[in-house]
Amino acid sequence: MNREYSDGRERRRSKGKGLFIAILLIILGGLALFVFTAKDKAENEKRFTFECNAERVEFLNSFGLIVEPEPETEDILIPAEFTPSYTEYNELQKAQGFDLLPYSGKDVTLYRYRILNYPDIPENITVNLLFDDHLLIGADITFNDAEKGFTKPLIAETMQSSLNLDVK
Repeated sequence: MNREYSDGRERRRSKGKGLFIAILLIILGGLALFVFTAKDKAENEKRFTFECNAERVEFLNSFGLIVEPEPETEDILIPAEFTPSYTEYNELQKAQGFDLLPYSGKDVTLYRYRILNYPDIPENITVNLLFDDHLLIGADITFNDAEKGFTKPLIAETMQSSLNLDVK
């Protein structure tokens, strides 16, 4: 009888160790996922953080855009509640990996650069960069024309489409 009691206690102890190891592995896996996600987010924010105008211009040049070196600068308020048109604009931003929703109700800085080399459009075309402090939170290319105007994503437009910008 003593042996049966001892075998039962050993089985329970073995099950307890297995359960402890399984819980420990789940916790460690979750912790690793959290660390890698935080690291990716920090790297992404670092990649889109610019300290000065020269860095912003260099960033735009990396897409093949030649811009006037001095932008128009404006402080704008991201609306606390998005209208349908602002929701549509945010979808354009989300397509590039940005999201303006976390900045709802917040003042941000808009840097507007005139593009000098956009194919077939010599005037009234700009690239707009939205910043919260030094962090890029949105970007677009806008053509201000009553008949053929458009707003397109900067990153998707220049990197993933057939837009050919001649760098001279």
